[in-house]
Amino acid sequence: MRKSTIITAFVAMLLIMATAGSARAQEQAGVNINTTVEREVTPDELYLKITIRESDYKGKKSLEEMQEAMIGALKACRIDVPECLSLNYMGSEVGYKLFSSKIKPKTEATYTLKLYDVVIMQQVIAALEKRQISNIGLDRVNFTKEKELKKEMAVEAIQQAQSEAKTLAMAIGQDIGKAISINTWMNKGQIQPRLYRTAKYADSNGAAVVEESAGATPFGIGKITYSFTVNARFELK
Repeated sequence: MRKSTIITAFVAMLLIMATAGSARAQEQAGVNINTTVEREVTPDELYLKITIRESDYKGKKSLEEMQEAMIGALKACRIDVPECLSLNYMGSEVGYKLFSSKIKPKTEATYTLKLYDVVIMQQVIAALEKRQISNIGLDRVNFTKEKELKKEMAVEAIQQAQSEAKTLAMAIGQDIGKAISINTWMNKGQIQPRLYRTAKYADSNGAAVVEESAGATPFGIGKITYSFTVNARFELK
């Protein structure tokens, strides 16, 4: 009875080893492919950051006056102000000069302006600067059709992986079968926001004076680069 048990255990062990060996052989009978496709797209949402500080005008112009000037400039450029302009921050603090009780108010507001076109963006910046609003920066950009793009790139990447796997298999007189596994991931490059012009100080009349810089003239916005990678394993036969 004891001998029979030992034989049964031994046979079971052989079966397990044979199954494991078969699984390893099946796993090895495949070809792994890594392939990446890239696309460059033009952002279709542009977000400008606009800051207005009363200190830039030495108290000659109030925050309310400059806000009205900003809204007038946007309307002149046919911007839908209620939809595109949002207030991010508005605050005021009072400080005192050293060894003096003279009040020194600091009032400012920051806005975000959403635009959809680079040409319109440049027109808006020029219109704002004419109204002495020059603290403007490109805050961020966005591409609204990212999901559709991801699907297109996924199809292109897996088809390319399949084609490469087939080419390799044919080089050794074999062919590929079904995909055993597919792993994917997508990367999105970021555009570095660029500041256009910043109000440095106010002249004797209270007008904001801007300092020219190498990046003062607006140029076209850079493209966003997307990369989609597929790691696929195909059956080798």
